[in-house]
Amino acid sequence: MVRIDYMAHQEQYDPTTLLDYGEHAIDSGYETVWTSDHFHPWFHTDAESGFAWSWLGAATERLDGPIGTCVTPATGHYHPGMIAQAFATLQQLHDDPVLLGLSTGEAMNETPLGFDWPEYPERRDRLEEAIQIIRALWGDEEWVSDAVRERINEEGFVSYDGDRFDLDEAKLYTTADRSPKLHIAANGPSTARLAARYADGFITVKKGEEYTDRLYPAIRRYAEEEGNDPDAIETTLLVTASYHPEYERALEATRPWWATTQNVFDRAMANPKEIEAEGEQATREEIEEKFLIADDPSAIAAQLEEYAEMGFDRIAVGNTSPEPERLFDVMHDEVIPSL
Repeated sequence: MVRIDYMAHQEQYDPTTLLDYGEHAIDSGYETVWTSDHFHPWFHTDAESGFAWSWLGAATERLDGPIGTCVTPATGHYHPGMIAQAFATLQQLHDDPVLLGLSTGEAMNETPLGFDWPEYPERRDRLEEAIQIIRALWGDEEWVSDAVRERINEEGFVSYDGDRFDLDEAKLYTTADRSPKLHIAANGPSTARLAARYADGFITVKKGEEYTDRLYPAIRRYAEEEGNDPDAIETTLLVTASYHPEYERALEATRPWWATTQNVFDRAMANPKEIEAEGEQATREEIEEKFLIADDPSAIAAQLEEYAEMGFDRIAVGNTSPEPERLFDVMHDEVIPSL
């Protein structure tokens, strides 16, 4: 059975409101609460940009169920040792699983802070190094290469001499009884290979034939090549939804996210005003294709069922509705019970 999660967008709501929405989501039957991890938001008008790690610390007290990031950039401004420390601490604080979603990142997280924004092959290699460092510091030695494993001493001190990151006898002194779950976000087979090799799960925004014919088979093939069980890798679709009984109001409420229809993920864009301006080029067809827009709960259920039939284990639903509480209520009353 497909599981429905809540995607808590730091870009759209202030941290306090977002915690309230997280509680509302859990009470409405959503299983996991994910949150975005960006320095700049995807738009400028009425935007927010809360720090995900601080918010997750508060979420360990407020929210029941799994929590995590969708997704944390493993590119430049976060050293992977700090990522490992932060999420090990969160797992120590939280009774339920903590999920670390990792990605190759976006320019909006790096260039405003003075870091470079390299081409994709370099970002992918940085991500792979970051994963191995994080796994090593968590004590997940079965997930790392032999070369990395050889540099973990019997007391758990880790040394790493990479092309992009280094560790000099580093050790986490605060850990939990279990490691956080590691998920990799990707929209192409190359990064998907990292998920098949190192991760508990795979996150994407791709759906339809792009997922069923390209990404899903690649994940399974790569997992088998790595000697891993492809069925053990959870697949999560990230989708942004808007619900209102007046369809045009629901459609208009997706406006903050219109830039995501214009392939801004892979472009070196960091200024939210410029990103927002790109979104104004979106056509109605692109908007309706990208977002789950509905004026009837049955339409939401039907669309989620369609995504589930593509093979997704989880669907993380962001809420950009003009009256967000309405979507939580219909999900609780009519949609989630019907799935």
